[in-house]
Parts: sequence; structure tokens; C-alpha cells
Amino acid sequence: MKKITVILLLTALLFSIISCGEKESPPAYLPSVRYDGQIIPDRMVLTTYSDGPGDGDTPEAFKTAGEIIASDLDKISFTKIENKKLELVNGSDKNADFSIVFEGIYTEKGEKTEYTEAGMSSLPSGRYVISARVQKKMNDREENYYLFAGVEKQ
Repeated sequence: MKKITVILLLTALLFSIISCGEKESPPAYLPSVRYDGQIIPDRMVLTTYSDGPGDGDTPEAFKTAGEIIASDLDKISFTKIENKKLELVNGSDKNADFSIVFEGIYTEKGEKTEYTEAGMSSLPSGRYVISARVQKKMNDREENYYLFAGVEKQ
């Protein structure tokens, strides 16, 4: 009788371990600029948000990406790069939806260059700031950001 009870308890425990719980979700990550597959340091600046019935703007909402770069250059980290792949990567999170859109490539003075997203990996020597617009949606809240990632090519 004791053996049957132990077997039944172990069987019940095994089934509860296998069938209970939420399936593991993929790891979450924010939208980013990646260099050779690695996330490089960036700065995200909130511009606008909507929270159910209320909307809001930050002071940066009325500035262009170039104006923010020119005034906040000391807050942007620069990563030394070579001739490897630079790309924008969208974020992933089970609690939020992200979208990332290329804004432009700027000089340190905030002047927009003619380089496109397709040409990011082949920038000439110099220091540049890659800019993108990021939108984050979760439940009743929506947030809009500028993303800035500094790169320095030798």
C-alpha cells in the first residue's frame, strides 16, 4: 500500500511539474543599434507620451534630433568601430510592442549627413551620431523616444 501511494504521489508531482506554469518567454531587450551583433551604448530621450486619457510632451518634443545632439553631446557615448555591420534592431518584450525607424546620421554639431541606414556600415572616418525614433506601446500607454548612438570610426 505504501509503495502504491509513493508511486501515485511521484506521478502526480511529475505531471504537475510538466504541466504547470507559463511557458518561458524569450528574453526582453530594448530597440538598439548593434555593431557586429553587439548592442552599443545609446541614449534614449523621451519626447511624448500618452497615458489613457492624458497626453504629455517633454521639452525635447519640440526639438529636432540635431538640436538635441548639439545640446546634449556630452551625454552620448561613442563606440570605436571598424568596417563591420552596424544595424538598427527592434525591441522585444512580452509586455510592450516596439517600433524603431531610422532618423538619420548626424555630425557632433547636430548637422544631418547624407548617409542612409543602408550606408551605416560604410561610414568614412570620423565621429557620428546615429539617430532613430522609437515607439513603445503597452496597454493604455504609448511613449515616443529619440535614440542616439555615437560611433567613432578610425
